[in-house]
Amino acid sequence: PDYTRLAQMLLNGGVLDGRRYLTAESVRMMSTVQTGDLVTGFTPGNGWGLGVCIVRQPQGVTEMLSPGTFGHGGAYGTQVWIDITRGVALIMMIQRSNFKNGDDSPVRLAFQKAALE
Repeated sequence: PDYTRLAQMLLNGGVLDGRRYLTAESVRMMSTVQTGDLVTGFTPGNGWGLGVCIVRQPQGVTEMLSPGTFGHGGAYGTQVWIDITRGVALIMMIQRSNFKNGDDSPVRLAFQKAALE
């Protein structure tokens, strides 16, 4: 539930349960590409904001997400995406050490597709 609440706060522009935790400007800055045209991350079409990956050009594992969606994955397959355009947060919590890179795994693709249908 903690990660869900964090994601909801970011989705709400820094506010959760009527209390402001981050300024709207802070959320905007963290979710704005700070790396220019530098190729970054494990998948093409993404850039980096302040601590989060940002979908610039949806493709591959991010093709069903809106441009500007932001989030971060973990080494063993966890992933959170905040899609402001759709008004949803996607949180996948798995623990895997024997899957190939989780960024383009069939599990992640199926989860994101099902969550957005």
